[in-house]
Amino acid sequence: MSRHHLDPWVAAFGLILLAQLQRLPLWLSLGAGAAALSGWLLQRYRRRGLRPLWLGVLALASAAAFWGYYRGQFTVDTAASFLVLTVALKWLELGRRRDLFILFFIQCYLAVVTLLFHQSMLWAGGLLVSVFLLFTGLQMALGGRVERMGGEAMKRSALVFVKMLPVVIVLFIFFPRIGPLWSVPLVSDQGMTGLSDSLEPGAITSLAQNDDPAFRVTFGGQTPESGQRYWQALVLDRFDGRRWDRRSPDEGGGISRVPEDAAAGEMAEDEYEVMLEPHGRRWGFALADSVPASTNVSLNHNGMVRFERSVDTRRRYRMKRAQPAQAQRLSESAQRFYTRLPGDTNDRTRGWVAQQRRQSGDREALVRRLMEHFNQEPFHYTLQPEGLGESDTVDALMFETLEGFCEHYASALAFMLRTADIPARIVTGYLGGEPGVDDEYLIVRQYDAHAWVQAWLPGRGWVRLDPTAMIAPDRIENGLRAAMGEDGGFLADDPFSMNRYTDVGWVNWMRLRFDAVNYYWQRWVVGYEGQTQLSLLDRLPGDINRRMLGVITAVLVAVLIMAGVGVSLLRSRRRHFRDPWYRLYDRWCGWLEHRNVAAGRNETLAGQVSAAQQAFPALAADVRALGALLERAFYSPEQLRHIDLARARRLMNAIRKRKPHGRSGNTATAE
Repeated sequence: MSRHHLDPWVAAFGLILLAQLQRLPLWLSLGAGAAALSGWLLQRYRRRGLRPLWLGVLALASAAAFWGYYRGQFTVDTAASFLVLTVALKWLELGRRRDLFILFFIQCYLAVVTLLFHQSMLWAGGLLVSVFLLFTGLQMALGGRVERMGGEAMKRSALVFVKMLPVVIVLFIFFPRIGPLWSVPLVSDQGMTGLSDSLEPGAITSLAQNDDPAFRVTFGGQTPESGQRYWQALVLDRFDGRRWDRRSPDEGGGISRVPEDAAAGEMAEDEYEVMLEPHGRRWGFALADSVPASTNVSLNHNGMVRFERSVDTRRRYRMKRAQPAQAQRLSESAQRFYTRLPGDTNDRTRGWVAQQRRQSGDREALVRRLMEHFNQEPFHYTLQPEGLGESDTVDALMFETLEGFCEHYASALAFMLRTADIPARIVTGYLGGEPGVDDEYLIVRQYDAHAWVQAWLPGRGWVRLDPTAMIAPDRIENGLRAAMGEDGGFLADDPFSMNRYTDVGWVNWMRLRFDAVNYYWQRWVVGYEGQTQLSLLDRLPGDINRRMLGVITAVLVAVLIMAGVGVSLLRSRRRHFRDPWYRLYDRWCGWLEHRNVAAGRNETLAGQVSAAQQAFPALAADVRALGALLERAFYSPEQLRHIDLARARRLMNAIRKRKPHGRSGNTATAE
């Protein structure tokens, strides 16, 4: 067995490990890489591996470290991490041929498992390359001539991939997509970013330095103006003097059915589709006065989008714009709850609000006065505000620092409204969105996170109030980048982010095209599930259901298998040689048979050459030259060069094309 057969496998494991670096702990990544590299070097240089005793000690120590780190976490993420550890340890146990096959299969399985965490087109291509390398290494490990020819092994693996491509495409399109009935949580919260279920100064500011996509939106009709794209998610209605959180969290746990994505068919004018990035929570995002248009989402008692289980993979759902519901009367208990404040805090703000209340005629006039105050006073919108201290944070903002981000001003306004006995609560979500290629969809990023206020007004219900619109209207109409133009804090923590250079034409063009490719890959390939499959096949004639899909798939696979068997039978009737020199010799024997030369395949090469020269004197020079090259190939292969094979092929072509009784020439032998 060749010493180089593990080269493609260690490269494949490196690619797979690279795809999981973001979610694996550092010690596991380094340990897995070191184990694989050590096992590869031991095999490459024919060194003796670890003794069984020391290998057992290493396995126990690794298992103990794994248990200590992941203790209590029983998720698919944990299981996949343990699989990485076992594959790494298997690299140190390659004493027998059976171990090679085990390593091959578990690395193939690990590549497939990695797709649970990375489903982008880039990583899918990288993992496909890793599988190709694994098959190439298997070809080299099987022995024979292939083990000394890495290029030949790669060609054979490529041929296998090309042959299977039609079958894979047919199965992908027509095989019925049936989701699992239940599952454990896919991943842990590690590495996920997004909104928190509480709000305090600095909570959303941290997201303003993150340009990861939060979700993408496609509209069936006209896209709303930027100032109307308030993507609400959470209602925060309880205040302890510094932090706002939820009275009744709706994050019920438990194992539940994996929901299917919404169908990817045409949308009505009043519908829109959201492709949500995984964030490990149950909430989604929608515009105000929207109702579900797909069955995989619902609304909670506050009208916010909720999923049955945590969003641990990309989810695609549809919403429909509806008419605003008629305002209902707020109960006395709700009135008391939405005006509740901790006592003995922010006395200066309480006194100032009492003064404004005396000067206003009614609630709506007071609300207008409070909003105008944010516009008339020199408040500053910044990502780097001064600290507000541990207590009386509203007083510090309103009368001392006069600077902050959206959460600072929303918290202050909600406090002032409650001080004036106006029911108020904070809503968090995202604001705006950047148009994608050709304005076909919107990209909402983490730095679009936003907080605003809802106030209850009689006869109108919950009314949106956004103090940021009074302080920094550019943030509402043109996004965070425009609002931070002079401040200089936009993505300051990531100088290499392409989103910082949208004013550079070619950078912006590449950025948007790359995002579009990834978006449509996610929508039509990764998101090709049951409802999408049926909606796509509805365009074909006939009524196609899941049962019919199964019949179609079986028929198509049977046809492909029969076609493959037929091609194999036809090829088996022809002589097939792997070595190019034997293929050339087969062509030479076929030419002799076609010309009725007495010397057949059972004759020696010298006898064949002599008989051909006697039968066709005009071709004698070319026949002698070809015979000499064939004899050298069979009896002195070490003297051959690549140019000799090319010359022999030209001689054979010249012999076959020239008339046997024509005048002999030196065109082919001149070389």
